[in-house]
Amino acid sequence: MSALLAAAALAIAAGPECRLPPLRPGALPFRAGETLSYDIDIMGVVKAGSISLEVQPAAFQGTQIPLRARIRNTSVFAKVRRISGMAFSWVDLRTLLPERYRDEILEDGVRKTSDARIAADAGAVTIENQYGEAKKAARFERAGTVLDVLAGAYYLRAARLERGQEMCFDLVAMRRYWRVTARVAATERVETPAGIFDTVRVDAEGVRADRPEVKRPIHLWISTDPRRLMVAAVGEIDLGPVRATLVSVGR
Repeated sequence: MSALLAAAALAIAAGPECRLPPLRPGALPFRAGETLSYDIDIMGVVKAGSISLEVQPAAFQGTQIPLRARIRNTSVFAKVRRISGMAFSWVDLRTLLPERYRDEILEDGVRKTSDARIAADAGAVTIENQYGEAKKAARFERAGTVLDVLAGAYYLRAARLERGQEMCFDLVAMRRYWRVTARVAATERVETPAGIFDTVRVDAEGVRADRPEVKRPIHLWISTDPRRLMVAAVGEIDLGPVRATLVSVGR
């Protein structure tokens, strides 16, 4: 796991044709009932909590795949910040692009929600946020294909990823709207509680659309076996570097 801690943020110069990679042909690497469980730690030291990702049965007459995430923190980390919540994404079965994203978080007793309509045939993306009783909506023009943080993980699992490949997309995450540039940077072997995996590493940088001075590094490790599991992820929050590590795969 040393590679997870040593990964540095990369500023990626995207070419004019930079876009999402195409999906791989054939069956999807995941199906309804799959559950991935991750441990979350801060700065590689403090175990902060856990998150689970679940693929639910197809909905809307089989045209959409509902995805769900659940997050909760440990009793130890709750002394710093108490967090629990869920996130949902409804993605098109054919394109794996999201139609809608919603999350509901309870943080230190304050309820926070966000709701974004992201349908590909719509114009700008509007994110409706609520913090306690206060409500606020923000509208963003699309610079490229739009993913949300949950749909993005599954799209990249199903995408054709080749070393050196660049990609660009917009992202709804953490109740914000981001412009993301990324590159498939390397192949690495990663050891986790769920096993040892050969992976491709994707290095990315997110820039807030409304505040370009705010940037966040993102690193993903996706296995090269047929399941194309997201084995680990490293990002950054206000408390410091945060890492999610796969601990189990269930159905």
